[in-house]
Amino acid sequence: MPELILMRHAAAQSAAIGASDFERPLSPAGRHEAARSAQRLAGAATIERVLFSPAQRTSETAQIVADELSLGPQALVAVPALYAATPAAIRAAIARAHGNARVLLVVGHNPGISELGCELAGAGSHAQLPTAGFWRRALDAHAWQALT
Repeated sequence: MPELILMRHAAAQSAAIGASDFERPLSPAGRHEAARSAQRLAGAATIERVLFSPAQRTSETAQIVADELSLGPQALVAVPALYAATPAAIRAAIARAHGNARVLLVVGHNPGISELGCELAGAGSHAQLPTAGFWRRALDAHAWQALT
């Protein structure tokens, strides 16, 4: 049975004067948060593929998770459409890039990543993921196509 894990990037540094939001790196506390979340994910089913926004903070979060879980570089897939994405854009990215993984991790940004989690949870859920927080859900056998 497929499983989807949605994760918000870990805590980032404030934007430097003249730097773009896209270039914001993780803070030292954020690197620690990402490692802790990866350790919590380690007891779950084996993640086969990680889709992530190419923004620096999401790239770093995805890499820390991959390193902690000993995932090879082939598991990591940068998806430009995930930067500042809406839930619909995240769904479309998953449908295009899931690679038939049984367990898929998507590392993205709020508000879109939390909003998609709420949509999939249903019943009026309005929770916002904290930095490095994640949401897991088992899906039916045709999950990746059904997300669109």
